[in-house]
Amino acid sequence: MIYLENAEIFQEGRFIKAHIFTAGERIKKIQAVDYHTLRDLDVKVYDCTGCFVIPGILDPHLHLAGGSGEKGGFSSQSAAITIAECVRGGVTTLVGTLGVDTTTKTMPELVARARAFNDVGLTAYCYTGGYDCPPRTITDSVRHDVIYIPEIIGVGEIAIADRRAPEPTLHDLARSMVDAYVGGMLSNKPGISHIHAGGGDRRLQTLRDLMEVHVIVPHKIHITHIGRSKALVEEAIEMAKRGCFVDLDLWDRDFVYWYKVYRDLGGPLDQLTVSSDAGIGSPSELWWELRDAVLNHGYTLEELLPHFTVNTARALGLSRKGRILVEHDADLTVIDAKNFEIKHVISRGQVFLEDGKFVFSNRMDFSRRGLDIYGIGEENDKKSS
Repeated sequence: MIYLENAEIFQEGRFIKAHIFTAGERIKKIQAVDYHTLRDLDVKVYDCTGCFVIPGILDPHLHLAGGSGEKGGFSSQSAAITIAECVRGGVTTLVGTLGVDTTTKTMPELVARARAFNDVGLTAYCYTGGYDCPPRTITDSVRHDVIYIPEIIGVGEIAIADRRAPEPTLHDLARSMVDAYVGGMLSNKPGISHIHAGGGDRRLQTLRDLMEVHVIVPHKIHITHIGRSKALVEEAIEMAKRGCFVDLDLWDRDFVYWYKVYRDLGGPLDQLTVSSDAGIGSPSELWWELRDAVLNHGYTLEELLPHFTVNTARALGLSRKGRILVEHDADLTVIDAKNFEIKHVISRGQVFLEDGKFVFSNRMDFSRRGLDIYGIGEENDKKSS
């Protein structure tokens, strides 16, 4: 059990003074708790005076098992994402995907990686497939993957308008998206279709064509990589106004630029999310880009946080994520209000970062290997140097 007292918590678009009490994996109270009760219950207390408390950040698109080697062959493949890379940036929920490489990077590997993150205490999901359409699945279909494999919440990232994948036929794309949707209905999962928008001249034309001839539920579509051109942003805004969710990734670390373009063009702000696209970069770049936008570009934390939290939770259909409310998951990040440094990170009621130091083991008890598999030793060395 954890008690965060004297905090400025982010709730419904603004910061309010409050106290937070968590038990197990959930937030149980957002109010003061009697100190005698705290002592009797052996509660861990954090004084959050001078701090903001925000929901754990959600990363809706990253290459959890590592990125492909398309920039230089096998030796250019990026390493699998570490837990420390997420925790140091306040990321507590993430969705892994395969990309162009569905040959040396496989779905069983991706699912296993997500399950490992869940076992440790973060929340990790994944999509089935990759750029290919029909998607490469674990079972015989997208529908069965979504229904029977706990970590899989949808299909993706299916590529359109990209030289690295054939443009999917409308039938194959519709089949994949309907299977994800129906699989989600039958298993009480989100059933998302995660779409990779490439840099080709067709941009989002295939999605528009699809909606002309098939009945597709717009809010189950999440379109990523929209920050390639102004023309693509304009088309993404059109899709957002239809009800789709759209996503700016941090591959080029240019969030502020494309966010301004999106806003200036009148894009629906409640339909916009941000992802790390980690593989080359790190999930923690979500926090660093957000922090930079506030400290150096005149944006406020209140206006930007929804794109990293509640919007993403809505896009992914995760009803207990993205907000600080009673009975929501206890995913909380405590930030020093003066310098915007992350002090504490709590995921599903478990402390992962305390006073800027990692507080979980960096290798399995049964291993004699000296590998720092989660990147914790290196990060703690940086903090203490």
